[in-house]
Amino acid sequence: MAPEILATPPTIYVSGNDEHAKQTVTGLLADLGWQPAWIEDLGDITTARATEAMIMIVPHVLRRHGFKPFAVSLAR
Repeated sequence: MAPEILATPPTIYVSGNDEHAKQTVTGLLADLGWQPAWIEDLGDITTARATEAMIMIVPHVLRRHGFKPFAVSLAR
């Protein structure tokens, strides 16, 4: 997905125990157009379970709005 096409900046969540791997992923995301402010490092791998559960909202959003690009954003 091209994150810049959305009206509201999306948030992507990164979890893992290997700091070098997370830096690599963050670099790849930057290459794909993700801004640093849109990347949220949640910490170690145990935090991934929470972000995996977020997928449960997708069918409900699609059912209500169809196949339009959308993302979850962290409001601060």
